[in-house]
Amino acid sequence: MRRATAVLLPASIIFFLAPASADEVILKNGRTLEGTARESGDTVVVERPGMRMEIRRDEIKEIRKTPTAKEQFAAKAAALEAGMAGAEAHHRLGLWAEGKGLRDEARREQDKAVALDPEHAGARRSLGFVRAGGKWRPEDEVMKERGLVRAGGGWVTPEEAARIAAGTPELTAKEKERREARERDRRLRKSLNAALALVADADPEVRARGERDLAAAAREMADPDLEARAPEVRAYYDRVYEEIDRARALMEIRAKVVTLKRPIPRFTTSLGALSSPVTLQLPEVSVISINTTVVVPLSVEEE
Repeated sequence: MRRATAVLLPASIIFFLAPASADEVILKNGRTLEGTARESGDTVVVERPGMRMEIRRDEIKEIRKTPTAKEQFAAKAAALEAGMAGAEAHHRLGLWAEGKGLRDEARREQDKAVALDPEHAGARRSLGFVRAGGKWRPEDEVMKERGLVRAGGGWVTPEEAARIAAGTPELTAKEKERREARERDRRLRKSLNAALALVADADPEVRARGERDLAAAAREMADPDLEARAPEVRAYYDRVYEEIDRARALMEIRAKVVTLKRPIPRFTTSLGALSSPVTLQLPEVSVISINTTVVVPLSVEEE
């Protein structure tokens, strides 16, 4: 039996609504499912934002896996080398690799960009350089010359670093600004997660309230793009639950109905005149065979 399970979408992956790539699971009935596919025993688990499905392996015709980040990087890098790409192309590929967690590959691409264009500002900054005295120099070196040290997520004076380490409540205006910014960020993330939990609910009325809360959170974050996409997020979950509601399975039913005919026929025989007459009953039955295919709802569990 196939099982579809609805789960909540974390705020950190909200923009997975339209993933650039996904595994494709081709079922024997011709249907195609997209998501992240992984095999687990005799089932295949297909996951995508808002849905998790477990499918029996014998129902699947083919699984087309998406290339890994390293495989994608290798293909992109090979294309750049073949095309004699410039510094900007290597810089952009480095940023892509950094976003995929491929730090070594990202650094190599930024090094290539700098080799082609020593004044490429984006590549220099990605490698940890800052412009000082008309030259590109390592940021750590420049900041130390200015008498600053790393503390509290940034460069501060030694006195400020000491107060941060000691937990002294006396904060500078800059430190207060950073702390308030972090607190505001935590509050907004909490509001965003709460709105997403509502917009992913199985109840359509709750989803409507979640859409409004999501738009309000986006306005407070000063993110007009997210605010405009709030209806799209709700529509996505509407489609998810519609797909769960439409989920059906074919079931083949084979049965026989046997009926005893009444009254039971009687007949009398003398058994060849060798004995007294004997009355016998010979039951007759009616047999009806049933062989049909019906459509039944799949078992659906919500978490």
